[in-house]
Amino acid sequence: MRPHFILFFIIAGCSGGDPTATNPVLIFEDAFENALDEVDILAEGGTMVRGFDAWLKLSPKLTTLHPRNEAEYAYRDCEEMVDWFHTVSGDDNLQRPYSGLVCQVSKETRFKFDNGRWLLTDRSRGLSYYRIWKYNN
Repeated sequence: MRPHFILFFIIAGCSGGDPTATNPVLIFEDAFENALDEVDILAEGGTMVRGFDAWLKLSPKLTTLHPRNEAEYAYRDCEEMVDWFHTVSGDDNLQRPYSGLVCQVSKETRFKFDNGRWLLTDRSRGLSYYRIWKYNN
């Protein structure tokens, strides 16, 4: 009976949590100057397999989100972001036509690998979507 107990303990102890999952709190704190209590994280996802790719769906509480290094973000067309965030979040409100959306992108050019940050703001619903990725080529 004792070996079964030890085996159960080992399996139960090792099965908690996904070691390749990203931490939404750390992602938020790295991305924004706002305090965590100024937003609700409505959804999140990501992986640290073959690089790093994480996303957040945020609902600011009576505040505007302030990305870190905001001057490094450039405005761009929303089509690619809308498609990507719709795919990962399943949010049916993120489909064309997409009026009321503001899309920004940032890329760290000193790195030789694929990387970037996206910030999609849905002004009509008061939601923001954030993505960061760093792929080791």
